[in-house]
Order: sequence, then structure tokens, then C-alpha cells
Amino acid sequence: MNLARIAIVAVLLEVAMNHGRAAEPPESIVLKGHTESVSMVAWASDGKAVATAGDDRTIRIWDAVTGRQTASVTGIAREGYGGPVVAFTTDLKVAAVSYWGEVTIRTVPDDKVMVTIDPILDRGQKSAFRPDVFAMAFSPDGKRLATAGSVAAVGGRHGLPGGIVIVWDAETGKIVHKSDRLSTAASSVVWSPDAKMVAAGTSGAGGELQEAGEVWLWDAETGKSLHTFRVKPETKYGEWASAADVAFSPDGKRVAAPVTAGSRGSPAGIIIDDVGASVRVWDLATGEDTLPVKGLRASVGRVVFSPDGQQLATAGADNVVRVWDAETGRELAALSCPDGVGVVAFSPDGTTLAAGTEDGSIRIWVVPAAN
Repeated sequence: MNLARIAIVAVLLEVAMNHGRAAEPPESIVLKGHTESVSMVAWASDGKAVATAGDDRTIRIWDAVTGRQTASVTGIAREGYGGPVVAFTTDLKVAAVSYWGEVTIRTVPDDKVMVTIDPILDRGQKSAFRPDVFAMAFSPDGKRLATAGSVAAVGGRHGLPGGIVIVWDAETGKIVHKSDRLSTAASSVVWSPDAKMVAAGTSGAGGELQEAGEVWLWDAETGKSLHTFRVKPETKYGEWASAADVAFSPDGKRVAAPVTAGSRGSPAGIIIDDVGASVRVWDLATGEDTLPVKGLRASVGRVVFSPDGQQLATAGADNVVRVWDAETGRELAALSCPDGVGVVAFSPDGTTLAAGTEDGSIRIWVVPAAN
């Protein structure tokens, strides 16, 4: 039995022995291989493997029990500024890779490119803004790919780069449908568990531009807009509020978004009062929302529901992964990392949590039991 497996078994035993009693957060298992920031972590639907992607332009597959790296794909994007955006199908056998205006859909781990997509619909239009793709997600059956990003033309009333969400046929690369132009860039996109809806969050704007971020939901088959939620009902001069991510509850009845808000004291954009972050959850049947997580003093970039819908996990700029009660907002665990956390994901059975960090490591914890 290797050291990684011994460590995981030890943590599992400790959690089992302390179930129902308050305990210190468990130590993480650390997977190392990436040489730059990890931007994507995905579990296989059977829980047996974990796929990661990073700014080092590699995809790596790990055995979820032993922590051993079982496969890697290098050179998934050409060298240049920033790193690629990556999405995986639920079986981890196919990946979509976006980098500077090109999306490729390829097999893993043999790296055969099946489809190439040009996601920039207004390419060549003269504009001060460079359109791009900021997030992608495969439908649960892997047959469609949703991309979220910006367009060259302006979107909102302030002349900001407009946002767009496009659903593509993953086998042909053809557009199934696309959203109307959004007021600001779409920074996240996700499918509902039953694949009937697509949701996206927009980044909003601050300073002199009072454009709060929004959460949009569409019918996945027709592209018809179903819901729009502003992450902050009203914004005053100098205030800003963004929705960096969006997540569906497992039953598809709720949607959550991390909201980072603050205020700026001058057009130059000097932050004088950071009012912190929260996570809002909307009931799709009633449109009502709550603030189950609030009062954080650092921005929250990622949010995900546990498979049973009872917990939320967030990744914040304070280098901490936090686990929350999804109904009450009570903090259940604070899992520290030595560097910034870019992505977080629950295992399919909800017992384990994985996070990708800026130092290139993947940290895995057994989820502490609620008391």
C-alpha cells in the first residue's frame, strides 16, 4: 500500500471515529504534478478518477483512491499569455479546451482533436474590446457544449463589452442556439443536472459604471430565457457587485452564485470600502432568494453544491475552502491552503472535496460531518 493510500485511509478512519463530535479540520492529501496554477478539477461520475487542467497547458488524470497520476496530455494550448479554459465530460474521456479564440474538443488521454470551433461570432468587428471565452461546460450526456464569454460589440447601457452564452453541438461544432447580448461578460456557465436548463453568471462592473452582475437561466433546448436575477438589487454610484460563478442544486430547483461586492471612492477606482462577499441562493419556483452565506471579507470565486444538496463549498481569495450548511449558512469547515484556490469540486458520493490551487497542487479532503 503506497503512502498516499495510507494517508487517505488514515483520514477516513479519523473522520469515522469522530463522527457526530466536533473535530479539527482534516489534513489534506496533496497531489503534485502541475507546474502552474490549477484551473479545473473534475471527478469522474463513478468517483474512481479525478481530472485536472492547469496554466502549464497540461491535463492530468489521477486515481482517486491512490492519488497516483495515471495519464497526462501536454501542450493542450499554444504558449502565450494566461492559461486555457478546460471542461470535461462526466466520464473524463473528452475535454474541451479554449485558448484565445479557438475551442478544440479532444479525446483524453490520446489527445485526438475531434472538433474545432471558432467561438467569436463577431470576429473582425472594430472594437476596443477583445472577445474571449471565460468558461465552458459539457451537458451531462456530453453531446453539447456551452461556452460563456464576451463579444466585441458593447452590451450594456455603459458601453461595456457585451456577454454571450452559446450552446454548440459537440459532435459537429455547429451552434444549437445563443443568448441575446448580455450587459457584461459572462464569466461562468453550468447545466442543470437534468440538462433542461443552462445558467450563467456575469461579471458586472463598478466604479462609475453601475452594472451589477446577473444570473441568467435559459431553456437548454430552445434557448428561451427563463429567469434573470440581479446579484444586488440596487447599486449606487461607485458600488460594484459580480457573480463569478453559478451552481445548480442536485434537484435542479435552486441556483447559487457567489457575490463579491464593494465600493470605489473615485473614478480612478480606489477601493475604500470592501463590503465583502456572500453566496445567494434562488428558488426557481418562487424566484425568492436568501443569503445563507454572508459577511466574508474576501472575494469568493467558486461555489458548488454537495451531491445531496445539503452543503455548499466555496473557494475564496483568502486561500480557504469553506464548507457551509446550504440551508442555514452555518460554516461547517474551513480548509486552509498555502496559496490561492481556483476551483473546488465534490466527489460524486459527497464524501470527498478536491481543490486546485495556484501553486499547482491539488488538495483532497474528506468532508467533515455536520454536527
